[in-house]
Amino acid sequence: MRRPNLGLEVTLSSPSNLNRRQFLTGTAGLAAGAGLLSACGSPSAPSAAASSSRPAASKEPGNMSILEWGGYEASGTKAQTAGLTIAGAAYIKKYGPNSVSYTYITNDDQALQKATAGGSFDLMHPCHENLPDYVDRGLVQEWDTSLIPSFKNLNPYLVQSGQYKGKQYLIPWDWGYGSLTYRTDKVDPADATGWELAWNPKYTGKVSLWSGASTNFEIAALHLGLSKMDDLTDTQLEQAKQDLIKQKPLNKFYWDSEYSQMQPAIKSGTAWIAYSWQDTLVSMKAAKVPVAFMDPSQGRLSWFCGFMLGKDTPNYYHAHEYVESFVNKDACAQMTNAFAYGTSNALVTPADITDKALATSLRLSDPHALTNGVHLQSWAPNRAKLQLAWQEVKSA
Repeated sequence: MRRPNLGLEVTLSSPSNLNRRQFLTGTAGLAAGAGLLSACGSPSAPSAAASSSRPAASKEPGNMSILEWGGYEASGTKAQTAGLTIAGAAYIKKYGPNSVSYTYITNDDQALQKATAGGSFDLMHPCHENLPDYVDRGLVQEWDTSLIPSFKNLNPYLVQSGQYKGKQYLIPWDWGYGSLTYRTDKVDPADATGWELAWNPKYTGKVSLWSGASTNFEIAALHLGLSKMDDLTDTQLEQAKQDLIKQKPLNKFYWDSEYSQMQPAIKSGTAWIAYSWQDTLVSMKAAKVPVAFMDPSQGRLSWFCGFMLGKDTPNYYHAHEYVESFVNKDACAQMTNAFAYGTSNALVTPADITDKALATSLRLSDPHALTNGVHLQSWAPNRAKLQLAWQEVKSA
């Protein structure tokens, strides 16, 4: 549930305008999804979808089309230049670097729009908050989890959250937090205790929130103390809209690209406070910029994304094999070390992570890291009204 930011569809090349999915290169990561729940295994039974009526893998065309965020391309393809060295490598080694092509997305609304527009993708990599939309629009089918050997090792909380109407439509892979990053040399620590920091008139012109519609309404809901941030009544939606209109003059700009807009603004001092994900902390510290990633009194936001299987894919078995090459332990551990995102494979432990201090500071060894005092961004039933309200905020 993000505001669309339409861009060009690209095949086997790096997109130019990225946000959450443009990754850090050469920086340490954080502890993986193993810390979320101590138990492994899946609460869902394998699907019976893989039947004898399907062509064998050797009969499939094997030329997969994937809807993807920049940076997540399989290792071994020309498109993968962001740092993944293991994820997808086994698949590409077996089928060749030209066996996959990528269409890029830069936010979640755009992902749904491109999937709905008839792209006929074999695989999609959206975030879980739009899961009902993909299923209800007939864009995806359930997975046969017995065809993904590492599925049994995935975090049960994320696995269960990837189910809809009792079926496994999303295989979780990456997750993280959303909060405010702020310059510790510019912002009074006494002011940086909660989401109200973004409304503090002391910092007018030094704040930069993301351009994502639903995220900003979630932030406003937390700021106002509304308990159901993704299921606002009409009255609450109007309250949140007015709160965002009140906040708007404090913004230097609403950023679209994390790495070409938001992070440079923090580095230069153009912005002192910005909505971000936890990887910004790693980037700023690597650049020796004094920042903190806030743990708001109202709680951080959290998110996770994963793989969905196209409804009419002719590459059913290839798609399962591709996903296995991403969710195995080695691929997951390398991703967290390279990109500073958590992963779903619960076999990955803090011992596999290079940056112990970051892992500790983000509580990623906590079995309840994404459930205790953290708000998982979820599906909003009044999405159309929310998007209209966001347009009214921007035009105010």
